[in-house]
Amino acid sequence: MARAIVAIPAKYKEYLEEELTLVKTLYDIHDYFLVKKPNRQYYIPYTRLEELKNTDTYDVLVILDKLKPRYTINLYRELRKEIIDRVQLILKIFAEHAGSKEARLQIELARLKHELPLIREVIRHMKLGELPGFLGGGRYAVDKYYRMAKSRIARIMRELEKQRSLRSLRRAHRRKLGLPHVALVGYTCAGKTTLFNYFTNNMKPVGPEPFTTLSPKASAIEINGEKIVLVDTVGFIRDIPPEIIEAFYATLEEIIDSELIVLILDASRGLQNIIMELNESRKILSSIGVHGKPIIIAINKIDKIHTNDLHEIIDSVKKSVGEDTPVVPISALKGYNLDKLAEEMLTRVVKTIVK
Repeated sequence: MARAIVAIPAKYKEYLEEELTLVKTLYDIHDYFLVKKPNRQYYIPYTRLEELKNTDTYDVLVILDKLKPRYTINLYRELRKEIIDRVQLILKIFAEHAGSKEARLQIELARLKHELPLIREVIRHMKLGELPGFLGGGRYAVDKYYRMAKSRIARIMRELEKQRSLRSLRRAHRRKLGLPHVALVGYTCAGKTTLFNYFTNNMKPVGPEPFTTLSPKASAIEINGEKIVLVDTVGFIRDIPPEIIEAFYATLEEIIDSELIVLILDASRGLQNIIMELNESRKILSSIGVHGKPIIIAINKIDKIHTNDLHEIIDSVKKSVGEDTPVVPISALKGYNLDKLAEEMLTRVVKTIVK
């Protein structure tokens, strides 16, 4: 595993553990430091830059922010190390779990769109005789790669539009059969796929790594004689980059077109993180076009916390979402209280259909 030094913007200080967990998915963290205010030329402070120039204990510099091209170029010029920003990191993690053709195309699209501004800047510098060997080639090679990237983006977008149409047709077919859709959403590692597997008797991969699920999986289940379609979806993260939302829009439509949303929260994360993840999840749902849709809050992993802590979490979540939104404590792994969640799902779906 490659060794990384990590630069974390001060705005993420409260979420240090979450951000470092993302990095640990791919890299062995040798050291990390906070950046209070980005340096205009290098993003990181000049003193840190000098320290990094004089050590060889790392292979990659990971900066947990979206970098402007000039930062990447200037850092590479000084350090001659791989420079990874937060968007690239997330896409690399996605690539580790991309099991379907559609997921791989979505990741490639987001990566290419993110790279284009950097490649344009690299070409500009190469015309000035700078950056020899950057991106593994000379000016001609980089120029050629830029043209190929633009062409590839156009092809991927056409292919994803076909996939989007097919997905839409499948949803329409299920609806013709009278099957309402319930989408499981929430932060990555909250337990969505474990819950999906419990209800569907499926064996989708689960794990502690972020973004184990990238391709939505839909399966019909029966609750008290009524059939519904349960949909497992890609996990959320805080400050999800817009280019990733855009690239994965076809799969996020599974959420938009559902009759009901079950928002899953991880009780073991602590009250402050739970409320933050609740608010961030609602922001993400709003950003993709989910408005006025019924929601159930499922507080998962209650087997990992004390009863008194659970009561405090439930009270705080209810204050945030209001009395009209059901809040159901569960353990998807142990099977606790899932009959209650199933009843709430059926009740809300029936109310939606009647409306």
